[in-house]
Amino acid sequence: MNLKKLARKYMIGDKKNTLLIVISIVISTALFLVMNIISEDVRNLMINQSKKELGTKHVAYSEPPNEELKYLENNPDIKKIGKSIFLGLHEIGKGQILQILWDDKATQEMSNSYTLKNGRFPAKEDEIAVDTWYIKQCKIKEPIGKKIKIDYIKQSKKGVNLYTNEKEFKIVGILESNPILKAQGMSVATISKEYAMKNMHIKNKYDQVIFMFKKELNIQKQIDKLVKDRKLNEDNITLNRPLILAMSDSLNLKIPYILVNIVIALATILLIYNIFYTLMLNRAKDFGILKTLGFIPSDISKIIVWEVFVYSIISIPIGIIIGKLIVSLCSEYMIGAIYGINYINLIKDTSHMNAYIYSILLSTLTIIISVLKPLIEFSKTDPMTCIKKIEGEIVVRKKSSINRLMTKLYNDYGNIALKNIQRNQKRTNLLIVSISLVFFLILTVYSKATSNFLNDGGLRLWIPGDFLITNIDSSSILQNTVSYDKKTLKEIENINGVKKVNAHRNKYFITMNSIENINKKSKYWKENKDVLKQNAHIENGKKIMPSFIEVLGVEDNNILKKVLIEGKGNLSKLEKEPYILIDKKYSESLNVKTGDKINLNFNISDTKTGNYKETISKEFIVGGIITNLPIISQGVGTSFGAVLHVNQMDKFTGVHSYERFDVWTSKLANNKYIESELNKIVDKSGKGLLTPYKEEASGIEKSDNQKNMIVIIVIGIIVVLSMFNCCNIIVVSIKNRRREFALLRGIGISKDEIKRIIKIEGIIYLFNGVILAIIPSLIARLIIIKDFETIKLINLKLIGAVIIIVVFLLIIIIMTIIKVLKNVQSEDFVEQIKTL
Repeated sequence: MNLKKLARKYMIGDKKNTLLIVISIVISTALFLVMNIISEDVRNLMINQSKKELGTKHVAYSEPPNEELKYLENNPDIKKIGKSIFLGLHEIGKGQILQILWDDKATQEMSNSYTLKNGRFPAKEDEIAVDTWYIKQCKIKEPIGKKIKIDYIKQSKKGVNLYTNEKEFKIVGILESNPILKAQGMSVATISKEYAMKNMHIKNKYDQVIFMFKKELNIQKQIDKLVKDRKLNEDNITLNRPLILAMSDSLNLKIPYILVNIVIALATILLIYNIFYTLMLNRAKDFGILKTLGFIPSDISKIIVWEVFVYSIISIPIGIIIGKLIVSLCSEYMIGAIYGINYINLIKDTSHMNAYIYSILLSTLTIIISVLKPLIEFSKTDPMTCIKKIEGEIVVRKKSSINRLMTKLYNDYGNIALKNIQRNQKRTNLLIVSISLVFFLILTVYSKATSNFLNDGGLRLWIPGDFLITNIDSSSILQNTVSYDKKTLKEIENINGVKKVNAHRNKYFITMNSIENINKKSKYWKENKDVLKQNAHIENGKKIMPSFIEVLGVEDNNILKKVLIEGKGNLSKLEKEPYILIDKKYSESLNVKTGDKINLNFNISDTKTGNYKETISKEFIVGGIITNLPIISQGVGTSFGAVLHVNQMDKFTGVHSYERFDVWTSKLANNKYIESELNKIVDKSGKGLLTPYKEEASGIEKSDNQKNMIVIIVIGIIVVLSMFNCCNIIVVSIKNRRREFALLRGIGISKDEIKRIIKIEGIIYLFNGVILAIIPSLIARLIIIKDFETIKLINLKLIGAVIIIVVFLLIIIIMTIIKVLKNVQSEDFVEQIKTL
């Protein structure tokens, strides 16, 4: 007999199971393709957006000696290199600084620090281009052609003045303000190369070179190779980390996608294995007869292999087509709607050949693993065993605590459901593992989506709101005077359109620490060892050194939640008790932990002369550790940071004041009117500066929303397609129990009672699956969040997510059971009994 014809006869004779196998392979293949293409497209979008926001440079290398510069320029691994000359800094006032520099064309293309808005770049010695933020601060009208006198200073890394100069320039160009620099209180001015080269009074003319490698993978390894080959100074190397992270091929970023692929593969293997094993079991008698007629095991294997081959040839191409269709729809109507036509074109230009090959190979491997065991088992089984269809002894525990519990909860229905579960271990294990895989997948995707891996690179630390009013600079931060009061706060809050105002204090304090207590392995000690030893003095036989600490005063404790590592229980005590939160760097460098006491010293300077006036001190209890300050002030910065409540800071200084206001406006607000009113308040106080940031804030918000929407789409696609797989397993399981349901009907159990029993089974499967998946899910979550110290392994949000996932799965499982049972129970149960 022709083996292929026999295989075809089996497939046609059992159309339902054939269709289920085909659908299972189609869904899994589509899942593999969709997951891999979408994740690749999203990665490309993130990389493109990072390049747009942060520039295309991979590395910046400061103060390169001439011979090292020549080496980098001739290095075959480097695609493009740009050179910069930093002439100096000009103090605009009120904590704002103007950077004066020259960049070559390559640097301008790679750094994305500024773009030309009007006019041209400087070509002569007396020409300059300045950005719009500088023009606005200096209130220069019709700037092109105007002459400005600028004094500037250049300092070394250690703060030593290298030179000062003054020059009158003619404005020939206007630069677009850079949002990041503006947030940091910086403006940019470009000069001609001729002037820069003539007025650089140091040995190495170029302050910095930036470059990008030809290969955009393993950037860190390429840097290590450069350092090793040429002995570059590692301390002068700065990586464009956000971009490198987006482009990274590291295992940490791949883990979520690898886990998703593994889960999809396992779920598909279980499903196809279950269907195929059931098919082989139903054909066991036929195989036994064929063996008695002279068929050898290899003939049986060939029948099964040919059948599997036909399934694969039909299913995999259909799965690829459906997957491609889903990807196209997502790209055109979802990603395209979020990012626009330019990003659609970017995706279309991307070749996904690797994703197609990977998906086909993964689907093929999944099918092979699924049928391997049934193939070996049934091709080698003894003919008489096959004819008898002996399945082995079924063990059902009649008395156990679980039996008693189920009987108590669901009466006899629970007892029957539990015995059904015990009666078929393969079916039970399959369903429990399948549900646990889906739960694991959803919880893993949730952990990745909420791990804060999408952010604005810290930009919102500088200006979290739409407007910033601040009176913080290098002199005022050491003065003990009133900058703004409660009345000023009230005036801001009363402006029409202002939605929220956060008021803060900001001062420099000093803590005195014994050098013996410093962590000698810390970066702080290694970088500042010489300076610290030089500034130390002897006190009670010990070397004591001062450490500057920037202390932020807050009223709204909610802004601390994202940066809090430990001390959550002390947040409510900050206002009324002398508690202070220190940053992680302070804690690790100076060996200070929660519960310790530290003395803060405020060296107050005279408002008129700037000279030292007096020192006030107070002891505070360390109430917790934060990763960093929740907001960063322009014009200041120290090695360490800490947080006090405004009330405690007022008590310590003896002055009731605010140094900054972060202002948020409503979406429909008239922002020009609000800016005008805020300017009036600043002018009236005679102190500080207003920084409008609405336009930049809208851009950041749009970018964040785009990223979040993409994440939601990816999660949605993966979860929906995975649920199809899970539901498919439930459908197959129920349909394979037709005869069992017919027997139950035959002994007088009604349709509704059967439905209730199967629902109880579904609940048992679900909770066992969840219990099985909890530990692996937490391990995966631990891997995902390990770089995010403020995210706890188990928190209220996670517990809430677990409850929602369980309820979601329960609803889906119950709905699937009801739907499938309705179809199965519509069949004539008498006919089913006759086939036994």
